[in-house]
Amino acid sequence: MIRTLLCALLLTATFAFAQQPPQGQGQNPPNVTPPAPDNRPQSQQPPATASQQQQSPMANQDVQSQIQNVLGNDPSLSGVQVQASVDDQSITLTGTVDSQTQKDRAMALVSPYMGQRKIVDKIKVK
Repeated sequence: MIRTLLCALLLTATFAFAQQPPQGQGQNPPNVTPPAPDNRPQSQQPPATASQQQQSPMANQDVQSQIQNVLGNDPSLSGVQVQASVDDQSITLTGTVDSQTQKDRAMALVSPYMGQRKIVDKIKVK
C-alpha cells in the first residue's frame, strides 16, 4: 500500500514539474515567434547649436521666480528673508535665518530646481 502511494506521489510530482515553464532568462518559449525588428526609418535631428545648449535668461527668471515662491510660502521659513539668484551655472541663496533647521529646509526646498546648476549657500544663521 505504501509503495502504491509513493509511486502515485512520484508520478504526480513528475507531471507537476513537467508543466513548469523553463527558468532561463532571455529564452523565448518554443511556440512564440520572436518580435520582428523595427524597420521604420529613424528621424534625425540636427545637432544643437551653442545658443540652444545655453539656457535662456527667461528660463533662469522662471526658475528664480518659482524658488522665491516656494521659499516665501513655506511656513517653517516665515519671518525670515532668503533670496535666490539663478544663472546658468548656479543657484545662489542669500539671507539670514534663525536656526540651522531653517537653513537646511531652504536648501531642501531649492534642490529640486538644481538641474545642472550647483547651489551656492550664502545663508547666515543668527
